[in-house]
Order: sequence, then C-alpha cells, then structure tokens
Amino acid sequence: MSSPAARLVREIWNANEDGARDKAVGLITKIFKNVLKKPEEVKFRRIKRTAIDKRLGSVVGALPLLQFVGFQAQDEHYVLPETTNLTNLVDAVEVFDKRARDMAEAQAKLEKVLQANTKKAKTEMAKKEAHRKKMRKEKEQAQKEVREKVIVESKANSLNFGMKLKKFVPPPPAKGG
Repeated sequence: MSSPAARLVREIWNANEDGARDKAVGLITKIFKNVLKKPEEVKFRRIKRTAIDKRLGSVVGALPLLQFVGFQAQDEHYVLPETTNLTNLVDAVEVFDKRARDMAEAQAKLEKVLQANTKKAKTEMAKKEAHRKKMRKEKEQAQKEVREKVIVESKANSLNFGMKLKKFVPPPPAKGG
C-alpha cells in the first residue's frame, strides 16, 4: 500500500472520525465506481462543487483524492475531463475495496474472538456457580449435622457445671464527689 492512492486513502482513514470517514468513503467510492461503469457519461464526470464541498470539505484527504484521480474545479462543478487517464481512479477504487475487505475480515475475526471469549466466560461462570452450589450444600449439611447431634452426657452436665454462677451486678454509682 505505497501508491499515491493508497497514501491518500490511508490519510482519509486515519485522520477522520469513523462516522464522517464512512460517509465520505461511501460517497467517494460511489462517484468513482459510477465513472468506471460509464466513463462516457457526462453526468458522472461532473459533480456540483457545493454538494461535494458540503459533504467532503471537512473530511481530511477527500478533496486531494478527488484531485489526484483527475477531478478539476471548474466554476460551480468538479469535472473529470474525458482525456483523463482513469488508472489513478482504478487504483483508488482497488485500495478502497481492499481496505473494506480487510476491515470486514478484521471484524469477522473480532466477532469470532468475542464469541470464543463469551463461551469461555459462560463456562467459567457455570463452574463457579456449580462450586458455590456444592459449598452451600456442604455448609447446610454441616449445619444439619450440628443441629442433629446428640449432646453426650458428661460429669460436668450432672454437676450442673457453670449453672450456679452468680450474675455480675455492677455496684451502684458512688454519691458525692
């Protein structure tokens, strides 16, 4: 990707926000592909300057790309002369198409990774929940065993060990000072 068209496309891609860039790329590729489909049609080689300036004027690299492929500003229009060699325009379309394919492939890979990570996270969460459930069950079983355990008779029980202790009563506050 070192051709002049590739550098201009890269500039459009890197220097602009996604929303503005995507609209600009869509418009530019539509213009270029229409010219390539019917190169003899004047309506595809002649674009209103106000419309292009309004839609592409704020997009970094868009107008230089139009000029690179051969569009020239004439009065109220951008015009692609019939004598213009369309090689640069073809290169630009190919670069846009390659960039779109690369983006689609990257998006597909990202989706695949996200699906794998989601599946892995769900599996881990299920394992943790199963472990928590097991621990809760063990805790409940242990509590049940403690509740059901029979108190064994012992000498201390028959002597009422600890039962005849006096309850501590604090002394009344002293009067005077």
